Amino acid sequence: MSAADPGHPVTPDGEEQSVVFLCLSQLNGADAGELSKHMAEHRQWLAALERQGRLFAAGPLLDDDHRSFGSGVLVVRAASRDEAGHLLDQDPFHVRGLRTYRLHPWRINEGVLRAIVTLSDGTADLT
Repeated sequence: MSAADPGHPVTPDGEEQSVVFLCLSQLNGADAGELSKHMAEHRQWLAALERQGRLFAAGPLLDDDHRSFGSGVLVVRAASRDEAGHLLDQDPFHVRGLRTYRLHPWRINEGVLRAIVTLSDGTADLT
């Protein structure tokens, strides 16, 4: 990690990397009914992380028929793995033991993110 920013590890060539943390959140014996009881609180927790700029992306994993089966993915911004783990430990699903998670540092190398902001009518679109 660089001394200036602990959230940006340095490659062997001395180049800073932008790293986020990928969380694979998996069911821990809970059924869909048990998850649904706490879904509103889970979504409120996600929205709070989003407002803080800590949540990059989140959503359920889907089966081949595009239906959720209870597991999900979260990508969070944090200065360290420990900080990311502390954030994820606060997920209401994790607090209640309904899901467990695996956490991976992830360097995003490629991809496209497009944002269209129309100033005249205040609309925005992300593709």
